[in-house]
Amino acid sequence: MRAKGQDIRTLPTYTIPEAAAFLAVNSRTLFSWYEGDEPILKASGLAGSVHLLSYSDLEEAYRVFILREKHHISLQFLRISMRNARRIFRSQHPLQRVDAVQKCLDDLVYNQAARGDRPRTVTSIGLNPGQQFVQEVVDLYAERIEAGEFIFPWRYAAEDHSSRPVSINSNIMSGRLVVFGTRIPVSTIVGMKRSGKSIEEIANDFSLDVDTIEKAIIHLGVRQKAA
Repeated sequence: MRAKGQDIRTLPTYTIPEAAAFLAVNSRTLFSWYEGDEPILKASGLAGSVHLLSYSDLEEAYRVFILREKHHISLQFLRISMRNARRIFRSQHPLQRVDAVQKCLDDLVYNQAARGDRPRTVTSIGLNPGQQFVQEVVDLYAERIEAGEFIFPWRYAAEDHSSRPVSINSNIMSGRLVVFGTRIPVSTIVGMKRSGKSIEEIANDFSLDVDTIEKAIIHLGVRQKAA
């Protein structure tokens, strides 16, 4: 239940299979990030032995996905870095920060923007925890995550940097996956396709272009049935 005044983004409402489908991450892979003696990620909620994830957890998981799939960071290095990040930030969820851990050269770093009289700092997380150095850091997540607002998951994000066919926002359809810019659940479109409607008919029903409908279907891993 949502507590009085609780930010809806922190409310655990997603099961791991549901989160995996929305983010186009392999379900077993996502489970593995939350399991073991030293998990890479920690779920915000439990229902018995079932992990429940919040919207903020989804942001964190998608950042791990980008580091793994696009930047090929090893699980061992991620585990070490997350251990260090939790200690440095005194938080169980360091990747939920707006200025979350980023990749720089062969390291993962915390890139803290300048504020007032305080200069911008870049602090090592993985190789030399706590050590600061000067280095330009590319924002890895700008294409896919607007912190606290939108997640733009895309099955082919590692190669396609511009497509945003679907989105997740905690305030739109209770945080379910929708066609970006609408309140149309992607599950509804997939259901219509499986019932026999063509992509062209679905696009016409919702006054959307065919490419958007096709990409929304492909994102959920049903490319063959969308052909």
